[in-house]
Amino acid sequence: MNCKTAVGMICSYLEGKLSPFPAAALRQHLGCCHNCALILDAAQRTLEIYFDHDAESIAAGHVKVA
Repeated sequence: MNCKTAVGMICSYLEGKLSPFPAAALRQHLGCCHNCALILDAAQRTLEIYFDHDAESIAAGHVKVA
């Protein structure tokens, strides 16, 4: 697997939408590619911050209406 393919799969991986074989191939690539592992970590942290902030806003009554 190359980095371009790995980066393209990260969102699906985080959403649990990859079947077992592609997920395993991605994990293998992430295990040996520091740059892609950093991208995965950044994506995970971004989602955690976004959803934690969103939950805090709702709990505090600060809900954005589009």
